[in-house]
Amino acid sequence: MVKIQSFLRNKNVFVFAILAFIAGLAYLPFAGQIGYFNDDWYLMYSAGAKGASVFSDIFGIDRPGRVLVMMPAYGLFGQNPLYYNLSAYAFRVISAWGFYWLLDMLWPRQRGASASMALLFLVYPGFLSQTNAIDYQSHIAGLAAATVSIACTVKAVLSENKINKLFFFSIAIVLGWFYLWQMEWYIGFEFLRWGSVFVLMSRAGKTLFQKVWRTFSSAYVTILVPAVFLFWRLVMFTPERGATDVSIQLDQIIQSPLKTSLRWLSTLLTDTLDVVVLAWWQPAKSLWPWISTRNMLFIGLGLGTVAVVSTLVLLKQIESPESSGGGDWKQEAFWLGLSSVLFGLVPIVMVNRSVDFVFYSRYTLVSSAGAAILLGSLIFSLKQPSLQKMIMAALIFLTSLTHFSNGYKAAQITQATRDFWWQVSWRIPQLETHTTLVANYAVGFSEEDYFVWGPANLIYYPKSFREEYVQPGVFAALLNQDTIDKTLANKGQEYDNRRTIRTYKNYRRLLVLTQPTVNSCVHLIDGSQPEYSRHENASIQVIGSYSSFEHVLKNEPAHTPPPIVFGPEPEHDWCYYYQAASLARQRGRWEDVDWLWEESQERGFAPIDLIELMPFIQAYAELGNDVHLKELAEMVTTDAYVAAQACQFMQEWNQTGSNIPEGILSLYCIEAE
Repeated sequence: MVKIQSFLRNKNVFVFAILAFIAGLAYLPFAGQIGYFNDDWYLMYSAGAKGASVFSDIFGIDRPGRVLVMMPAYGLFGQNPLYYNLSAYAFRVISAWGFYWLLDMLWPRQRGASASMALLFLVYPGFLSQTNAIDYQSHIAGLAAATVSIACTVKAVLSENKINKLFFFSIAIVLGWFYLWQMEWYIGFEFLRWGSVFVLMSRAGKTLFQKVWRTFSSAYVTILVPAVFLFWRLVMFTPERGATDVSIQLDQIIQSPLKTSLRWLSTLLTDTLDVVVLAWWQPAKSLWPWISTRNMLFIGLGLGTVAVVSTLVLLKQIESPESSGGGDWKQEAFWLGLSSVLFGLVPIVMVNRSVDFVFYSRYTLVSSAGAAILLGSLIFSLKQPSLQKMIMAALIFLTSLTHFSNGYKAAQITQATRDFWWQVSWRIPQLETHTTLVANYAVGFSEEDYFVWGPANLIYYPKSFREEYVQPGVFAALLNQDTIDKTLANKGQEYDNRRTIRTYKNYRRLLVLTQPTVNSCVHLIDGSQPEYSRHENASIQVIGSYSSFEHVLKNEPAHTPPPIVFGPEPEHDWCYYYQAASLARQRGRWEDVDWLWEESQERGFAPIDLIELMPFIQAYAELGNDVHLKELAEMVTTDAYVAAQACQFMQEWNQTGSNIPEGILSLYCIEAE
């Protein structure tokens, strides 16, 4: 019992607990609501199609070490995104624990400052891909390995017992190889390793040469980490992906040394400003508009307040009298932090990449450790403790709200994507093989074609069409100018091999899916009779006539989206009745459309996007139901854009020999005011 009480009174245990708690406030509120994002789609489809061994093929072209994370993760978690979100949280906490352990060894009498810097590192707001937990599992696991590896190096240097030295150096080296094998640009962490040892060795106050020599001689064994990795990476391994081929990226410095050097310097300075300063404000500014409801805002503010209170309690419990410890720790921290920021960015800049909070926030990860140390040194250089705590409170509150907004955004996009594909499953029983989909999401966007073919194949063709490699059953093309040009040019099949996943998009086999607004249902465009919402994307209208319903196998058994990926089936609201009526319309079952209309009206449903009345208008024209045609005319004519399309349908209908009463026709064919 005494040991337990002693353990609980241990200040380091208290720090670890508070770090884990605040990380939970930042990263866990929406963990159960965040699903697949971006590259998750092709990763999870491929693993589901051919098993976890497929990761060897996928990552073998550039980062084969990622299989050490992804294969066990898939074996444990399968396709359930919740477990990946929880695992990412756990790795993030471990990275903060390792970071605090490192700082506490460097400045043992500055626990308040060390805990503050660890906290800033933990909730650093410049990295926004925590919500993309499947694809970034390796990034975050590598982050944890890096901080623990560096801490073990310092522990080994400080240890006098040879067995302890050997033990901690061994762990440091193994974890060092592990994290570099996840992401080669994590090599920037090696400066933090050697910079930390230099801080310890420089306190003897001798010449710079002696300090450097003492640094090297005390930790020379860890040179094996970058040396072995670089030998493997530059000599033994040939990457197949240009973006990770160092020789290709460095070729620019050989061809244009001055121009390239100046560009690199400019990028380095800009990225440094992003990492140290703008990261604390710019992501927050772009994410806050996603908090669109008062309840969500109050929850976010409440969690931020709890995080602030927890931070202040932490600082009060562990604050201790300042001691220089043989040197000015603030000066040490300033230079260690600044140089770690710069050297953390150098490997990224040298391969012609840069920090971008929208698409490339991952490039802040290495330098975020330096940024936390740098900011910590500046904050604790202030004379008034109350001012120090006030600034820390403001930063923690701001970052907490940023991560809450980021999580809420991810949850909203997840739900919108799931709803989109549930509607597609209601509308399309089965897709013809080799169909090329073009999709327009109302929420989120498609940066790659697998953002569309990934979910489609998880529903309709979850198994690969080839044993020897991954080939989906249906493909996709992005909604962009390139697709428009190739569609209009009637371009045929186009082969693509991305990470050994082979697709054959064909611009002559298009099926267009679109959700014009969040208040619209998903619309399938029939090229022979296209119908467009007032809010439809202009690009959809350009290629809409090339979309063919022949690729919808209307009489096949329906396919239900797997709930583990797409969540439980949504309630049957208006969009369910619209999708069912659209399918019945394609099948020519007009009585079913009539029944669906009556049922939807009894339940009080009605469309917001009035183009969704068209299946019912056609059904009642087919059935000769003038009463319902008059009722629908009253609704349709409130939107002149939709009314014009309904009028055109009526006129074309009359030309087929069917008779629409003149009184009915005049209700639809009104002149727009």
